[in-house]
Amino acid sequence: MRIRPFFWGWLAAVCIGMLIFAAHTQISVPAQLQVLMDQQQPTATGMTTLHLHLSDLQGLPIEEAAVFPDAHMTNMQMTTNDDLVRSIGQGDYKVQIHLYMAGPWAITIRANADGFQPLQKTLLVQVEPL
Repeated sequence: MRIRPFFWGWLAAVCIGMLIFAAHTQISVPAQLQVLMDQQQPTATGMTTLHLHLSDLQGLPIEEAAVFPDAHMTNMQMTTNDDLVRSIGQGDYKVQIHLYMAGPWAITIRANADGFQPLQKTLLVQVEPL
């Protein structure tokens, strides 16, 4: 039995298409985000400091991640744009946020790193007055 040239061409086109698809498809690997707060009860004066640790599932640190903090009050429409993110190294990051009003706050930390799934954690904190 002889296979016609049309089918050979069709097979080659399908194989090339699959290779192109595989080359452009990125697989995101799961990761872990740990968040620790310096203070037990943050106050309305000064900065609230959070320590982050990003790692893969084997515990290896993730470097050069983009970390985005977002804080807002849960009982009214009040946000803060006064934040600072610093990479310390070995997958550790330091986030400082100014929570300038007493009351309940939600702090959401988003982290993105190439090759890893996006991560997000939300902390609910009660900021105490002076």
